[in-house]
Amino acid sequence: MKMKRVGEAQSVRSDKKRDVKPTIPMDLKDILYRISYITYTPVKDVCQQMAMLVLHDRRTIEQLSKYFKRDLIMGNTMFVGNITNKTMEKRPKVRGDRVTIRFTQKEFESVALLSYALDCTPSRTVAILLDLSMKSVRFVNAYIKRYLTEELNESQMRELRAILRYVNKVGESYFSWASLLEHVLAEVGSPVSRIKEAVSDFIDMKWRE
Repeated sequence: MKMKRVGEAQSVRSDKKRDVKPTIPMDLKDILYRISYITYTPVKDVCQQMAMLVLHDRRTIEQLSKYFKRDLIMGNTMFVGNITNKTMEKRPKVRGDRVTIRFTQKEFESVALLSYALDCTPSRTVAILLDLSMKSVRFVNAYIKRYLTEELNESQMRELRAILRYVNKVGESYFSWASLLEHVLAEVGSPVSRIKEAVSDFIDMKWRE
């Protein structure tokens, strides 16, 4: 019998979307909405992208493997599950709220495979992935950096990298891509409809003085 792999697609429409409605803690939802706000991106898209970043991170899968009840193949690695392994909590202990996220069929299949290994529902699995995404700054940083790379031109990204290197070298606190973006928006002050305008204004105001 052929085993499925994480990310392996079946013969279905590539544009088909699947809704998943995880229940997440209120404080986690608040942070996701903050990321949505500073990146001018719908929260459902933020959640989808953050979940995928975590799902395809080998280090995270290795950490989760201690909960695997069934086997999972990721890339060229097979993580062996066992019914006696620790059980992942089925629902959050604190008060939560439901969010709706849309995944492509291929993405949903990857979520479903991880759900099968964890013996959880897809909605609970996505809630776990979102929780993990906020517990490691590298995921938020990766999301913000990718967002900026897609939105800004090469010259603007070069300027921002220079700013980030400089403030981390001489400043009293460390700036990530996420905190730099938040700082840019706070410094610009006036309403802007696109991040390109905010970055351009910030560079003109602070960097080239």
